[in-house]
Amino acid sequence: MRLRHILRRLAHAPMFTAIAVATLAIGIGANTAIFSVIEGVLLKPLPYAQAEKLIAVDHTAFGDHIMHAGMAAFLYFTYREQNRTLEDVGMWDTSSVTVTGLAEPEQVNELNVTDAVLPLLKVQPMLGRVFSREDDSPGSRETAILTSGFSISSRCCSSRFARTGIKPFSVISAIRRWEG
Repeated sequence: MRLRHILRRLAHAPMFTAIAVATLAIGIGANTAIFSVIEGVLLKPLPYAQAEKLIAVDHTAFGDHIMHAGMAAFLYFTYREQNRTLEDVGMWDTSSVTVTGLAEPEQVNELNVTDAVLPLLKVQPMLGRVFSREDDSPGSRETAILTSGFSISSRCCSSRFARTGIKPFSVISAIRRWEG
């Protein structure tokens, strides 16, 4: 009985009803959007084991007005050798390269990592091994780990590839591709 009375009152004031419904819709939509962002950025854990133990180090050059200067190789080696509190120190960078072999050249995304990154993320290869300190040393041969989404068979018959402008490298393992 009471609901019928409320609906009749709302039908007699269509402008008020429209504004009230629009206000509720905007409020519910905004609340959902804000919660989705907070859940995705703050509440949802990173897709890595023990993600709460990961930290990122960045440098700022205030004099040159550079807010995110990244990390130079000499700083990485200093942090790695002088480290007394962290499990290990790793460094990574992304780029896009052209991969060649026996097939047509292909533009692919590349993630350059030091030997400590995959063990810190607790990523185990499906085949082969992770990078070692020897792979990370100056003058060592170029090595690569492929994700499962990268097809070796379409490139060539062996594990030797070449990147345009860079010497060939050897594939030492394959890991599962993760979305993160």
